[in-house]
Amino acid sequence: MNMPRLKALALLLVLLLVLLLQACSTVKLAYNQAPTLLYWRLDSYLDFNDEQAPQVRESLQRLQLRHRREQLPRYAELLQRVRPLLAEPITAEQACAIVEQGRSLLGELAEPALDTLAWLAGDLSAEQLRHLERKQSTANLEWKQKWVDIPAEQLASLRYEQVLSRSEMLYGSLDEAQKNAIRAGLASAVFDPQRSYAERLRRQQDLLQQLRRIKTEQLAPEPARALLRAWLQRVMISPDPAYQRYQQAQIREGCNTFARLHSATTPAQRARAQQTLKSYEDDFRQLAAAA
Repeated sequence: MNMPRLKALALLLVLLLVLLLQACSTVKLAYNQAPTLLYWRLDSYLDFNDEQAPQVRESLQRLQLRHRREQLPRYAELLQRVRPLLAEPITAEQACAIVEQGRSLLGELAEPALDTLAWLAGDLSAEQLRHLERKQSTANLEWKQKWVDIPAEQLASLRYEQVLSRSEMLYGSLDEAQKNAIRAGLASAVFDPQRSYAERLRRQQDLLQQLRRIKTEQLAPEPARALLRAWLQRVMISPDPAYQRYQQAQIREGCNTFARLHSATTPAQRARAQQTLKSYEDDFRQLAAAA
């Protein structure tokens, strides 16, 4: 769950929009397919054998059922609290307060996933760990080519288009003044792709070390779970104080950008944003009721 996930929060609701799947018309379809999609994603990294595959599928189904019951209602409640705020201008401080609530919900996803799949760590072969390392290397090369090995102007354009797309998911089409609000927010961006890439590598090597230790020492389930829990904590909060400051600066920057853009929106756009969140909220409640 590289939820990667805690990458730069360029907008207040980017966290929610990413966390809570895709555009509202596809939320339920995507959510219902999530165990299958996640299985294939994991399999591409770990190459499950014939005995592991059905156990992983069953584990992911149980995880989703638990998520329906325990997490989706809380997502709906958060959106219900956020909606009224979007009727008026919002401050960066208000935006960051909501981001922190979203981060808290993300953190709560870790423990159920750990409980569900911790058994797998002790069952991985040496070849599967080598396969994981090769897959990570390939993914890292792609990430580096997209974000690091490009001119500064191309990076700025890529980030602008990304934020614009997510903004228009919420508000609908933006006019030029509103697009300039996004450009202004990104003009002094603290985003450093090389620093983000270095942290990505650190997390991956950390994971490989923990998995190899579990295998080499043939750890029992609870000590293995403790190692993985500590790794997840280091994913959520980097052990590098400089990176912690960088991550917090990205979050503050995202809050400022969102506040600037939201203040530039029209009453009709704010009403659309509220309705977008209401659609998400309704979908989450319906999905939770189906548990």
